[in-house]
Amino acid sequence: MPVALTCQGMAAHGRYGKPCPRCGSKVQRIRYADNETNYCARCQTGGRLLADRSLSRLLKEDWPRTLEEWEALKR
Repeated sequence: MPVALTCQGMAAHGRYGKPCPRCGSKVQRIRYADNETNYCARCQTGGRLLADRSLSRLLKEDWPRTLEEWEALKR
């Protein structure tokens, strides 16, 4: 995305899987219907992962609640 079009309020836009420009943690994504939202769990939600409706329904109680739980699952 061109630098001229980037504003501070949309720092995570289009950056899924890349480091957050503010804190460096990985940008997360949630999907619903035909839409998706990219966000930094550390900066925008205090480390709490937002539930991706389809994936959280599948995992139910095993859905990670924090960024640290998510990282531990991937190891």
